[in-house]
Amino acid sequence: MDSPKQTFGSFALVALLLTGVVFLYNWSSSFSSQLVLSQKGPLCTNLSNLTNVEAYGDSLDSALAKASMGNKTVIIAVVNKAYADQDVKGDTTMLDLFLSSFWLGEGTRSLIDHLLIVAVDRTAYDRCQFLRLNCYKLETDGVDFEGEKLYMSQDFIKMMWRRTLFLLQVLKRGYNFVFTTEEY
Repeated sequence: MDSPKQTFGSFALVALLLTGVVFLYNWSSSFSSQLVLSQKGPLCTNLSNLTNVEAYGDSLDSALAKASMGNKTVIIAVVNKAYADQDVKGDTTMLDLFLSSFWLGEGTRSLIDHLLIVAVDRTAYDRCQFLRLNCYKLETDGVDFEGEKLYMSQDFIKMMWRRTLFLLQVLKRGYNFVFTTEEY
């Protein structure tokens, strides 16, 4: 059983994250103009072999449209098996704890409709679908997101680039986002 300090620490972390989401939601809705990104040239070169997110554009476009607010802002959470799978010893998951913060916060229940869960493996995607959330399965070639990656290893760097390029695709489609992730 978790000690009271661990439970309070987990609750405090989720409360802090939720406070940031509420702040950004209120801040972004106070502006009538959309965020305009100007780019004079390519941000990176020779990165086309890192991801095939564009091949899944139709499902990404529909997932973003379904989850976005009126000002095209979406809350994106990237999850994997460790974040979404329930341990035999535990009665809840980190994803469940994260989702409960939307229910417990003041005026935050409606934000869950604007949450897009980006699942990087089959287990996380199945759990997202089971919870009837806005889900998108990030399909990538060459990197296994399920396993733990050592910090700054080649696989870790590839994984971070895939995530970054996915977020770039979201921006290229004209969406704003609040982003959160559970480190793999």
